[in-house]
Amino acid sequence: MNERESQPSRSRTNGQAEEATIYTETRMLQDQTGRLLYIGDASTLSILQLIRIIVENTAGSDMGSPFINDPKRHRIMENIIDFPENMKIPSMLPDRQTADVLVDSYFTNTCGIIEVFDKRAFIADVDTCYLDPLSTSPRFLCHLFLVLALGLLLAAPTPGSIEEEIIRKQLSAKEDRAEVFFRSAKTMCDPDSGFEDADFWSVQALSLMTIYMLAVSKRNRAYAYLGMAVRSSYALGLHREETMNDFIFTEVQMRVRRNLWKTLFILDRFLAASLGRPAAINLLDCSCKLVPDDDINSPLMTAEPPTLGAIHAKSLNSCVRSCRIIGETLAVFATRKISTTKVQEIADRSNENGQGPHTTLQRRLPKEGPTHPAEGIATLHMDLLSLHSLILLTRQLFIMHNWKIEEQRSGITKPAPLYDSPMARYSEACVVASYHTIHLVQRAREAGYLPRRNPFIIYFLFAASVVVFMNQFASMYRTDAYAQSTTDAIATMKFCAETDPQAKRVLEIMEKFAKVVTKWTTDHTFDAPELSGDLSGLYSQMASPQLSHEQGSSLASMPSPREPDTPRMVGVSHLTSLPGPAVPLPAVPLPSLSELLIPHHSASHTDTRMNGTSPSHPTGPSLPPPLDPRPSLSSHSLVDSSMPMDEDIEFDFDGLWSNWINHVVPVSAMPPGIAPLAPQFPPQLPSVGAETYGGFTMPSEPRISPVVISGSLPLYHSSSFG
Repeated sequence: MNERESQPSRSRTNGQAEEATIYTETRMLQDQTGRLLYIGDASTLSILQLIRIIVENTAGSDMGSPFINDPKRHRIMENIIDFPENMKIPSMLPDRQTADVLVDSYFTNTCGIIEVFDKRAFIADVDTCYLDPLSTSPRFLCHLFLVLALGLLLAAPTPGSIEEEIIRKQLSAKEDRAEVFFRSAKTMCDPDSGFEDADFWSVQALSLMTIYMLAVSKRNRAYAYLGMAVRSSYALGLHREETMNDFIFTEVQMRVRRNLWKTLFILDRFLAASLGRPAAINLLDCSCKLVPDDDINSPLMTAEPPTLGAIHAKSLNSCVRSCRIIGETLAVFATRKISTTKVQEIADRSNENGQGPHTTLQRRLPKEGPTHPAEGIATLHMDLLSLHSLILLTRQLFIMHNWKIEEQRSGITKPAPLYDSPMARYSEACVVASYHTIHLVQRAREAGYLPRRNPFIIYFLFAASVVVFMNQFASMYRTDAYAQSTTDAIATMKFCAETDPQAKRVLEIMEKFAKVVTKWTTDHTFDAPELSGDLSGLYSQMASPQLSHEQGSSLASMPSPREPDTPRMVGVSHLTSLPGPAVPLPAVPLPSLSELLIPHHSASHTDTRMNGTSPSHPTGPSLPPPLDPRPSLSSHSLVDSSMPMDEDIEFDFDGLWSNWINHVVPVSAMPPGIAPLAPQFPPQLPSVGAETYGGFTMPSEPRISPVVISGSLPLYHSSSFG
């Protein structure tokens, strides 16, 4: 496993294409049982290991040793639950008051992202069940036990309330009550055992089991359950619009079928993105309308004040739109290449009806918080998924932009306007979305409705924190919000880690990364522009002139979330000079991100400048309008400094890994006492117990035969960090 592959050779014959020997790179992680599980490019775990390589080759192994050489980096969290063998299963149903609290917790904490049942009909069935439990259908009992399990895991009761007392009693039981409920559901009517004869109820049960497995940190099993649910739903025609026939189903049944299909679609895209694996649902095979054509302007959505049902429906449809963008991004990742033109195309499609990720920065949230926790959770799910779709779309360009900046700072390439380019625009958008993700989660925690074991929120917060730490480490964009945002992110993850094993592991990674960033940036400072608080310039054109005007003006007048009434000094972001909306925006200066996220009177934050850098660069000249396609450029070619940075750039992912693996900073650019690290790569794998995150490779024997491909392609060697 520790043998290094010989470096592939590359030669060029005058006037002929390059020929490159490409070795297959395998990215495998090991779980607690020793299984090797595949993790792809879309996963934050892949980016995390690439960032470890960047940190090592930039700062040295001594500087980042606890983070770089984390003994758990070769593992993936697949939680193992200790359960007593003599426990009687199925258990009795809890008392009615406990059941009511757990059922309400389930519907509250899945609001806006999951809909498996019609809530009114389900609660009516619960009433019937408790009136006569012996005559209740085993299928409904299966559903009820699963809902009780999820309600207990996701519960975020109000402190001092009777609900908190009931939840605390359940959590303090000797046995894991959530696991008892889950196993009781499987014994009542196991949808897994009758998979070949699956009916609609079993698709509902498999969907709930998928969410449960996510909540208990068993993502691989969740991926398997979801695959079963999707296959069964295909057999039942949930994916086809023509099956939504009022001669067959009632209006309520059709709505439940459609919303269950939306739920499967959201879960599918989330798991595919978080694990970097192929999605189970191919929209080319589906005709079911995921979002109605008149969704935005329907009376349900425009009602004042909006009902909780309307908020849930709006959030669910918004999550579906975000997952469509995630699906398009995953399709690009499958080609192993990405370009600024392709990113622009997907970003423009994300702004359908003016509902792009930029709207999460403009939404005015009430100072007193949501009127009901379900309203807050629904809005949080909607906003976080929208922001993560943008982070996922732009994250590879963020890493590539970092590479270009590092080349320039180390003297490999000549100075170029790296911040006045489309790549810089997407790179900055990735950082802005990450900061805002942390801010939204912090608001939910402060308001008291943030669950401790919500797998979606934990993953989105972790992905955003990794980008924020990397931005700080590389001195890419300067913002006063760093200190407060990272403090909030770590505090929130500590809050979740009290009960969630996944959050506990993620917290360890974040704390180690934060220490490396603090240590490195103390003595290494670079000039960097100030981070913008705006995303409206991300799109080629806005949905309508009126909408563009409102978006352009709302940001400038948006009060600070932490200090709503405090007047602010507003600076002009360099982002406004980049190609943006086709419709001119008002001549109103845009606030920086720090002005949106932190109060200006806070002495603990106003003195915190990113890496101690100097003020931002002045706004550069306007760039040529919309991009024209250009030939593919491999990042391995180290990017010719004479190449215009305002044109389309395309690179492939393997070259991006190879750049950092083989990169050796010139001696003149290296801090004293740090030796070149590339010859030492890859490090020897330590022998550790089965734990979590990181990279892992298959043994080198038997070797895979080299594949010879003609064309301009990057070269790389296989890596134990994969």
